Amino acid sequence: MNKPDKPTRPAQTPDLSVKFKQVDLPDSVDFGALGQAEIVIKNDGKATATGPVTIKLYASTDGELGKNDVLLSTTVENLNLAKGKSTNLTIDYANNTSAIAPGSYHIIAKVDTENQIIESNEDNNIASKLVSAPNTDVVLDWQAVALNAIQAEGKAGRGVAPTVGSRLLATFSTAIHDTVQAFENTFQHYKVDTVAPVGACLEAAVVGAAYRVLSTQLGPAALKLIDEQRDASLKEIKDRPIAETIGYAFGQSIADQIIASRANDGANNTDPYVPPTGDYVWKPDAPNFAALGPKWGQVIPWAIPFNANDPTNSFAPDGLDGTPTNNPNLYATEIEEVRQVGGLANTDVTTLTRTPDQTELAVFWAYDRPDTFRPYGQLSQIAQEVAVREGNSLAENARLFAALNVALADAAIVAWDAKYDYTQPRPDDVIAGGIALNDGIASTIHDPNWKPLLGSTPPFPDYISGHSTFGGAFAGVLTNLVGDNYAFDAVSQELPGVVRSFNSFYEAGVEDAVSRVYGGVHVREASVTDAVPTGYNIGEYVATNFFQAITDHTVVV
Repeated sequence: MNKPDKPTRPAQTPDLSVKFKQVDLPDSVDFGALGQAEIVIKNDGKATATGPVTIKLYASTDGELGKNDVLLSTTVENLNLAKGKSTNLTIDYANNTSAIAPGSYHIIAKVDTENQIIESNEDNNIASKLVSAPNTDVVLDWQAVALNAIQAEGKAGRGVAPTVGSRLLATFSTAIHDTVQAFENTFQHYKVDTVAPVGACLEAAVVGAAYRVLSTQLGPAALKLIDEQRDASLKEIKDRPIAETIGYAFGQSIADQIIASRANDGANNTDPYVPPTGDYVWKPDAPNFAALGPKWGQVIPWAIPFNANDPTNSFAPDGLDGTPTNNPNLYATEIEEVRQVGGLANTDVTTLTRTPDQTELAVFWAYDRPDTFRPYGQLSQIAQEVAVREGNSLAENARLFAALNVALADAAIVAWDAKYDYTQPRPDDVIAGGIALNDGIASTIHDPNWKPLLGSTPPFPDYISGHSTFGGAFAGVLTNLVGDNYAFDAVSQELPGVVRSFNSFYEAGVEDAVSRVYGGVHVREASVTDAVPTGYNIGEYVATNFFQAITDHTVVV
């Protein structure tokens, strides 16, 4: 009987690993600004590593290389690295801010991305470093972490909806603002009017407040990012350990009070949605029949004097006009606009007239995917870059984001109240779903093969657009707190590398709104005509009635 062959001993191979030695970040948050990273490549294997290797740098929200990360640099180096030896490489890169918020993100280095060198371990060729852009502070760091955490929840399959997410960021930002004001006393507090303990560290208090909200209000997928930033933020503090301990605990106590103040605000109302009867009524789609936030309009507002049961409320939208019975001409005109400019592709019935720029802006503002910062978060991302460029103080940043996120939270309440009050069908319900066949209007065309550009329609009624109301609220806050006719550039996670320019916050808010028409998910009245003014009214009210400057103040030291 023949003896079995002995297993062949594997050939000795190299094993490359990489780590960061130093990162010199770009000196601005502008797209294309230049930075530099120094990395150390080591051969931990048992044979010399010889040949070309490709090295890539990425910007990432979570330090785990994935489809949402953006490429910063690609370089090829010829290695001749004996076992146990290392080499330092300096890599230049251009800033790509599309995927990240400036306060907190990761630089990733990956070596031998094309597997040009056979190694004993192909899984240790990557390194990640947590960084914050120059001119940020602990408030901006944590505003960025909040967005990163929201994206992490989405990647894990638990997307943070516009309703819940805007409430989360309002809780988060008011906790930070009231914590800062307990030390600074430069702007009106929101809810908790107190004085910080003597000797407490302000930065540690902000960390405590921010961490408490995010760690208790989000799921486990976000915890790694939140823990990492907490450790990094506390490590940066140069104050005495006792000051850090006192400050951290104080910030947590402020957050606990803010959280408790919203415990019975109506956000947990999960009564099932029962659609009203009628032909022109939005109904949830099969097979899940999901209706997101049918009771959200009854949530207690954060700032505005809004009552969902009061039809005369000044913060409610103007009222739906374009319906088959009320204003059939407007209804038909707006549905035809969406059919022609909002479709995914040409069909036997529909020839699209959308321009390339309209397609770009529709995708640029989408943020409907759960693994993004979401629509409310995109506006925060833009505001963070504005805050860095403006060189705001820590207290000014706390105020800005408290005002912005409170306005966005109230915008969601007003928008969702209108949605389930008017229950207007979505454009695809009319165009492809059959309403156009039975609305009695010859100029509305049924196209069973029509699909919206953005792929799917969100699970709630058309009027008014939450997305567009957010855009208006953003414009209302930033116009009043930063300035009118403020020129700026913006980037998008949806289109890495694309930069769009605006001459004012209002211009950006309107483009955010009209993107929903070109995306095929809203008619113009529900987005541009009524939602933008509604949101702007809310944002302006918050910015001019809350978080106001205190002229006579005492700073806690």
